[in-house]
This record gives sequence, structure tokens and C-alpha cells, in this order.
Amino acid sequence: MFELLYTSISPAGLSEVELMRMLKQWRLKNQALDITGMLLYHDREIMQILEGEEDKVKALFQTILLDNRHRNIEVIYEGNIKDRAFSEWSMAFKLIDENIIKIISAGYEEFNLKMSPITMIKESPNRGKKTFLTLRDML
Repeated sequence: MFELLYTSISPAGLSEVELMRMLKQWRLKNQALDITGMLLYHDREIMQILEGEEDKVKALFQTILLDNRHRNIEVIYEGNIKDRAFSEWSMAFKLIDENIIKIISAGYEEFNLKMSPITMIKESPNRGKKTFLTLRDML
């Protein structure tokens, strides 16, 4: 089993309605590929973790690299895992709002309130998966 965590910027931004419509399509595609994971969205910033067979995850990521809804794509982490963390979701989703920001920044007094939550997670990669797991457990 393999996982990949990346961030990107949506140049035009995505409304909640657009996200919900696209999530339906993405979930069907992930289900067909036996890929699971979670997507976070906040103010044009995307962070996603994908898990599945390595070749399928990497192939899906290549399509993301070519998707014009993503810019400044950065892989934060990729590697082998023993078990899936998101086995129940073809793609779990959280729109990051003020309540979520409070949850993910708790205990991190150095959190810069002017920094986006996704940038905050990105600056401390070991927090990336922990944040996803915390949010998963809230679903």
C-alpha cells in the first residue's frame, strides 16, 4: 500500500457547490481505481492524501499535475504504508473553516494567525497525516 500527500493552489478558487459536484466525480473515479483518501480545502488551497496501489496513486497524481485547476503543486510526503487510514472513503472531504482551524492549531502556540492552515500543516510535515487523521475521526 502506498500514500501520497500533496498541496496545490486553485487559481480561480472553487465554490462549495463546485466542490460538491466535483467530489461526486472524483469519488467515482477513486472507487473505480480502489484509491482512498481525503481532501481539504481552504481559500483556494488544496491538500489531499491519496492511498492505494503505488502505480495507481502515481498515475492519478499525474492527471492532477495536468489539471488546470491545480497550480504550485507540491508533494509533501509519499511512501509505503502498512494499512489504509481512509479505507471507508473513496474521498473524505473537509472544508476548513474557523472551527477546524482552532482544532488543528490547538497546542501549537507558534501558529501564525496570518498563515493559512494548509501552509501551517505544510511547514510541519509530520503534522500532515496527524491532521488528516484528526479530521477523519470527526466525520
